[in-house]
Amino acid sequence: MNKSLIIFSREWAVTTALATYLAPAYSRRVTAVFGLVPLVRILQEQPHSPVVLGLRPHEHVADLYRLQTLLAGRAVLFVGRCFYWTDYRLPEWLGLVQFRFCSWDAMQDPFSRKITLRRFRQPAAVPEDDNQTEKSESPLISTMTEIQILARANRWLYRKLSACGGLTGYEIRVLWLMTEGLKGNMSSRTLSIHKNNGLYKLGMTKHLLNLFRGVKVRPELQAELPAQEDVAGNSKLLRREAGR
Repeated sequence: MNKSLIIFSREWAVTTALATYLAPAYSRRVTAVFGLVPLVRILQEQPHSPVVLGLRPHEHVADLYRLQTLLAGRAVLFVGRCFYWTDYRLPEWLGLVQFRFCSWDAMQDPFSRKITLRRFRQPAAVPEDDNQTEKSESPLISTMTEIQILARANRWLYRKLSACGGLTGYEIRVLWLMTEGLKGNMSSRTLSIHKNNGLYKLGMTKHLLNLFRGVKVRPELQAELPAQEDVAGNSKLLRREAGR
C-alpha cells in the first residue's frame, strides 16, 4: 500500500477537521482513522507513513505506550489546544525521535500551518537515546496495567525533572511535593516562590493547572480512545451538518 498521511484523534469531529486542514497541503493521500483497531491495522500496513495525532500525550499515556512500537521510526505530529511539560517529554519516553507539536491556533492559521508542516516533513536529527534503558527494561506490554504504565512514566519524568538544567533542588522537591498535595515543612510563601520559579523554568506559567497537568501524569486525566469507528454516530453527525 502506498504511504499516506495518517490522521487520528479521540473525537471524530477533530479527526475530520484535521483531515480538512491538511489534505490540501499534501500531495499524498490523507487517511483519516476513527478507532484504535483500524489505527493499529493501518500503522502495521504503513510502517513509515507520518502520523498526525489530535491528542495530548499526558491524557493518553497507556494507549501511546502500547502503540510505541508502531509509532517509532516515523514522523509524529501532536495537535492540541495547548501542551504542558509532560506532553513535550513523554514522546522521548515512548522512543519517538521525529515528533513535533502544533496548537489548534497554529493549525487554523494558514501561515503557521504551512511552517509547521514544512518542519514536520523535515527529517529530524537523531538524539542520544537516553531512554534506551527504560525501553529494554519494560516487561511485556500485555502484562502491564494502566496504573503500572503511569507509575513507570512518572519515575522517568521525575528523572527528567531532576536532570533539567536550571532547576534548583528546592524547586524540584517543591514541584513534586505539590503535585501530590504535600507541602513539606516550608512556609506557603517559600513554596509559592519555588513552585512559580520551577514552573517558569519548565516553560509554564504559575497557574495551578500547569502544576496539576504539567509535572506528572495522573490516572484521573486519562481519556479513553475509541476502539472502533462509530459509523452510525458519524452518519448522524454528517446528516445533521448537511442539513444546516
